Amino acid sequence: MLFGTIEVLPARTGSDEGTRGTVVNHRMREVTELVAGEGTWDAGMVDEVRSLFDSLAPEWTATRDHPDRNFPLADALNRGGVEGRTAVELGAGTCISSRVLNGRFERLVAIDLSSEMLTHAVDAAPPMVCADASCLPLADGAVDVLVLQNMFLFPAEVSRCLAADGSLVWVNSRGSETPIHLSTTAVVASLDSVTGSAWHAVTSMVGEATWAVVRRT
Repeated sequence: MLFGTIEVLPARTGSDEGTRGTVVNHRMREVTELVAGEGTWDAGMVDEVRSLFDSLAPEWTATRDHPDRNFPLADALNRGGVEGRTAVELGAGTCISSRVLNGRFERLVAIDLSSEMLTHAVDAAPPMVCADASCLPLADGAVDVLVLQNMFLFPAEVSRCLAADGSLVWVNSRGSETPIHLSTTAVVASLDSVTGSAWHAVTSMVGEATWAVVRRT
Protein backbone atom coordinates (compact mmCIF):
# COMPACT_ATOMS: atom_id res chain seq x y z
CA MET A 1 0.00 0.00 0.00
CA LEU A 2 1.06 3.58 -0.57
CA PHE A 3 1.55 6.34 1.97
CA GLY A 4 2.68 9.42 0.09
CA THR A 5 6.14 8.63 -1.25
CA ILE A 6 6.56 5.38 0.70
CA GLU A 7 5.40 1.92 -0.40
CA VAL A 8 5.23 -0.58 2.45
CA LEU A 9 5.78 -4.26 1.60
CA PRO A 10 4.74 -7.14 3.89
CA ALA A 11 7.18 -7.86 6.69
CA ARG A 12 9.14 -11.10 6.83
CA THR A 13 10.19 -13.07 9.87
CA GLY A 14 13.81 -13.31 10.83
CA SER A 15 16.07 -14.22 13.71
CA ASP A 16 16.92 -11.62 16.33
CA GLU A 17 20.51 -10.46 16.60
CA GLY A 18 20.49 -10.87 20.35
CA THR A 19 19.10 -9.22 23.42
CA ARG A 20 17.31 -6.00 22.63
CA GLY A 21 17.30 -2.90 24.75
CA THR A 22 15.67 0.44 24.17
CA VAL A 23 18.08 3.03 22.80
CA VAL A 24 17.75 6.11 24.96
CA ASN A 25 19.81 9.26 24.32
CA HIS A 26 22.54 7.30 22.52
CA ARG A 27 25.20 9.69 21.27
CA MET A 28 25.33 8.06 17.82
CA ARG A 29 21.54 8.52 17.50
CA GLU A 30 22.04 12.20 18.24
CA VAL A 31 24.80 12.44 15.63
CA THR A 32 22.64 10.61 13.07
CA GLU A 33 19.79 13.07 13.50
CA LEU A 34 22.08 16.10 13.42
CA VAL A 35 23.75 14.97 10.20
CA ALA A 36 20.53 14.15 8.33
CA GLY A 37 18.35 16.88 9.80
CA GLU A 38 20.58 19.91 10.20
CA GLY A 39 23.62 18.99 8.12
CA THR A 40 25.85 19.29 11.19
CA TRP A 41 29.15 17.46 10.71
CA ASP A 42 32.27 19.20 11.93
CA ALA A 43 35.87 18.21 12.66
CA GLY A 44 35.07 17.39 16.27
CA MET A 45 32.31 15.00 15.24
CA VAL A 46 34.53 13.37 12.63
CA ASP A 47 37.22 12.71 15.24
CA GLU A 48 34.63 11.47 17.75
CA VAL A 49 33.06 8.97 15.35
CA ARG A 50 36.38 7.79 13.93
CA SER A 51 37.84 7.23 17.40
CA LEU A 52 34.78 5.30 18.55
CA PHE A 53 34.78 2.91 15.62
CA ASP A 54 38.56 2.53 15.64
CA SER A 55 38.20 1.32 19.23
CA LEU A 56 35.41 -1.12 18.32
CA ALA A 57 37.13 -2.55 15.26
CA PRO A 58 39.10 -5.46 16.82
CA GLU A 59 35.91 -7.12 18.12
CA TRP A 60 33.49 -5.96 15.44
CA THR A 61 33.38 -9.06 13.27
CA ALA A 62 33.38 -11.48 16.21
CA THR A 63 30.37 -9.79 17.81
CA ARG A 64 28.32 -9.08 14.67
CA ASP A 65 29.10 -11.67 12.03
CA HIS A 66 26.41 -14.33 12.31
CA PRO A 67 24.39 -16.24 9.67
CA ASP A 68 21.30 -14.03 9.81
CA ARG A 69 22.93 -10.60 9.83
CA ASN A 70 22.74 -10.08 6.08
CA PHE A 71 19.16 -11.32 5.63
CA PRO A 72 17.65 -7.78 5.72
CA LEU A 73 20.14 -6.46 3.17
CA ALA A 74 19.55 -9.44 0.86
CA ASP A 75 15.79 -8.93 1.19
CA ALA A 76 16.12 -5.25 0.32
CA LEU A 77 18.18 -6.05 -2.77
CA ASN A 78 15.73 -8.70 -3.93
CA ARG A 79 12.29 -7.29 -3.09
CA GLY A 80 13.42 -3.71 -3.59
CA GLY A 81 14.34 -4.48 -7.20
CA VAL A 82 17.88 -3.18 -6.87
CA GLU A 83 19.92 -3.36 -10.06
CA GLY A 84 23.08 -1.74 -11.35
CA ARG A 85 26.67 -2.27 -12.36
CA THR A 86 28.49 -0.14 -9.78
CA ALA A 87 27.81 -0.36 -6.04
CA VAL A 88 29.42 1.35 -3.06
CA GLU A 89 28.84 0.47 0.58
CA LEU A 90 29.29 3.43 2.92
CA GLY A 91 30.11 2.74 6.55
CA ALA A 92 31.18 -0.73 5.48
CA GLY A 93 32.98 -1.49 8.75
CA THR A 94 34.75 -4.84 8.46
CA CYS A 95 32.85 -5.61 5.24
CA ILE A 96 30.56 -8.29 6.66
CA SER A 97 27.96 -7.26 4.06
CA SER A 98 30.32 -8.17 1.24
CA ARG A 99 29.12 -11.74 1.51
CA VAL A 100 25.80 -10.77 -0.08
CA LEU A 101 27.08 -7.91 -2.24
CA ASN A 102 29.91 -9.77 -3.96
CA GLY A 103 28.86 -11.11 -7.34
CA ARG A 104 25.75 -8.94 -7.62
CA PHE A 105 27.57 -6.02 -9.22
CA GLU A 106 30.37 -5.63 -11.74
CA ARG A 107 32.13 -3.14 -9.48
CA LEU A 108 31.89 -3.01 -5.69
CA VAL A 109 33.80 -0.71 -3.32
CA ALA A 110 33.67 -0.52 0.49
CA ILE A 111 34.18 2.87 2.17
CA ASP A 112 34.57 3.59 5.87
CA LEU A 113 35.77 6.50 7.99
CA SER A 114 37.63 4.13 10.33
CA SER A 115 40.92 2.78 9.00
CA GLU A 116 40.93 0.26 11.84
CA MET A 117 37.62 -1.19 10.65
CA LEU A 118 39.04 -1.71 7.18
CA THR A 119 42.23 -3.20 8.61
CA HIS A 120 40.11 -5.88 10.31
CA ALA A 121 38.01 -6.58 7.21
CA VAL A 122 36.80 -10.12 6.50
CA ASP A 123 38.38 -12.21 3.76
CA ALA A 124 35.51 -11.52 1.34
CA ALA A 125 36.12 -7.77 1.40
CA PRO A 126 36.06 -5.89 -1.92
CA PRO A 127 38.44 -3.00 -2.71
CA MET A 128 38.38 -0.65 0.27
CA VAL A 129 38.77 3.12 0.69
CA CYS A 130 39.11 5.06 3.92
CA ALA A 131 37.11 8.26 3.40
CA ASP A 132 34.62 10.65 4.97
CA ALA A 133 31.14 10.01 3.53
CA SER A 134 30.35 13.72 3.64
CA CYS A 135 32.91 14.30 0.86
CA LEU A 136 33.36 11.14 -1.17
CA PRO A 137 36.13 10.55 -3.73
CA LEU A 138 33.50 9.69 -6.33
CA ALA A 139 32.44 11.42 -9.52
CA ASP A 140 28.98 12.91 -9.88
CA GLY A 141 26.41 10.27 -10.79
CA ALA A 142 29.02 7.50 -10.76
CA VAL A 143 27.19 5.01 -8.51
CA ASP A 144 24.18 2.88 -9.37
CA VAL A 145 23.67 1.55 -5.84
CA LEU A 146 24.67 3.06 -2.51
CA VAL A 147 24.37 0.68 0.45
CA LEU A 148 24.08 2.23 3.93
CA GLN A 149 23.61 -0.24 6.77
CA ASN A 150 23.60 1.38 10.22
CA MET A 151 25.26 4.38 8.64
CA PHE A 152 24.86 8.17 8.76
CA LEU A 153 22.91 9.78 5.91
CA PHE A 154 24.59 12.67 4.11
CA PRO A 155 21.73 13.51 1.73
CA ALA A 156 23.51 16.01 -0.52
CA GLU A 157 26.43 13.64 -1.10
CA VAL A 158 24.13 10.66 -1.67
CA SER A 159 22.27 12.66 -4.30
CA ARG A 160 25.48 13.85 -5.95
CA CYS A 161 27.05 10.41 -6.28
CA LEU A 162 23.95 8.44 -7.28
CA ALA A 163 23.10 8.00 -10.93
CA ALA A 164 19.81 9.59 -11.99
CA ASP A 165 18.09 6.19 -11.77
CA GLY A 166 20.24 4.94 -8.89
CA SER A 167 19.12 3.31 -5.64
CA LEU A 168 19.92 4.06 -2.03
CA VAL A 169 19.65 0.91 0.10
CA TRP A 170 19.07 1.86 3.74
CA VAL A 171 19.19 -0.85 6.43
CA ASN A 172 18.85 -0.63 10.21
CA SER A 173 19.73 -4.08 11.54
CA ARG A 174 17.89 -3.56 14.84
CA GLY A 175 15.11 -1.38 13.50
CA SER A 176 14.28 1.60 15.68
CA GLU A 177 16.62 0.29 18.38
CA THR A 178 19.66 0.71 16.14
CA PRO A 179 21.85 3.50 17.58
CA ILE A 180 22.50 4.88 14.08
CA HIS A 181 18.86 4.92 12.96
CA LEU A 182 16.51 6.93 10.80
CA SER A 183 13.01 5.88 9.86
CA THR A 184 12.18 5.55 6.18
CA THR A 185 10.03 8.65 6.51
CA ALA A 186 12.98 10.60 7.90
CA VAL A 187 15.30 9.38 5.13
CA VAL A 188 12.88 10.45 2.40
CA ALA A 189 12.17 13.77 4.12
CA SER A 190 15.88 14.54 4.46
CA LEU A 191 16.56 13.77 0.80
CA ASP A 192 13.51 15.78 -0.34
CA SER A 193 14.47 18.78 1.78
CA VAL A 194 18.18 18.93 1.04
CA THR A 195 18.15 18.04 -2.66
CA GLY A 196 14.97 19.82 -3.70
CA SER A 197 13.91 16.68 -5.57
CA ALA A 198 11.15 14.19 -4.83
CA TRP A 199 12.16 10.72 -3.64
CA HIS A 200 10.19 7.49 -3.38
CA ALA A 201 10.87 4.56 -1.04
CA VAL A 202 9.94 0.91 -0.90
CA THR A 203 10.28 -0.33 2.67
CA SER A 204 9.76 -3.42 4.79
CA MET A 205 11.01 -5.41 7.78
CA VAL A 206 12.84 -8.69 8.32
CA GLY A 207 12.40 -9.64 11.94
CA GLU A 208 13.37 -6.54 13.92
CA ALA A 209 15.42 -5.09 11.06
CA THR A 210 14.04 -2.39 8.77
CA TRP A 211 15.10 -1.60 5.23
CA ALA A 212 14.24 0.87 2.50
CA VAL A 213 15.19 1.24 -1.13
CA VAL A 214 14.97 4.91 -2.05
CA ARG A 215 15.03 6.45 -5.52
CA ARG A 216 14.28 9.76 -7.19
CA THR A 217 10.79 9.98 -8.62
